[in-house]
Amino acid sequence: MMKRIVTNIIELKKLDEKPCKSWLERFVYDKIDAHKAFIKYGEQYDWLYKNSRYDLISWEIENNCFNWKKNSLYIAKFHPDKLDVDRFNWKKSSWAVAQYCHNKLDPDKYNWKKYSYCVAEFCPDKIDQDKYNWKEDSWAVTKFCPDKFDPDKFNWRKYSWSVARYCPNKLDIDRYNWKDDSWAIAMYCPDKLDPDKFNWKKHSNYLAEYCQDKLELRPNNV
Repeated sequence: MMKRIVTNIIELKKLDEKPCKSWLERFVYDKIDAHKAFIKYGEQYDWLYKNSRYDLISWEIENNCFNWKKNSLYIAKFHPDKLDVDRFNWKKSSWAVAQYCHNKLDPDKYNWKKYSYCVAEFCPDKIDQDKYNWKEDSWAVTKFCPDKFDPDKFNWRKYSWSVARYCPNKLDIDRYNWKDDSWAIAMYCPDKLDPDKFNWKKHSNYLAEYCQDKLELRPNNV
């Protein structure tokens, strides 16, 4: 790992890339206090860590002036070793822990309500079946980690289509939302079509487009 320079004073000559004109004009004698500048003009941690060897975050933590409430995501992205589970802004930046440093994920502090889908995408082994937001993020389990699929917790009413698309082998014909999502069966897994449950009135056109041979299964009373 590259050894970084822990300081708040950035020297222009030590940057790998020069900043844009508006930031260049803020340097005085080719130096700038990045901590104060970020507060005044907006945080640019991504740019700084990409284009230099400076470590502003460590300096801010050491000097007790890092803004955990506003900038926690940068801890997860650039300095997971500095992550303080009690000061980290889990409400706003839980997603960053799932994406960048899932070994730091605290299931009791994680914002499951808003960012469950990130756990499914980036670290499915961290999924807590009882804490996961099945109501809103069921789709993410079918797409990213179907092995974590729980048919009893899954939101069949809202996300049946995602089962048809991503993991038709998990499809339960009695729980599937045929009324609204029959179209997905025709498009992604016509072999799962149940002629008695399919919404012929609303979604027959999908059969005509994707699996015409299934049209002959249409019941006479429909």
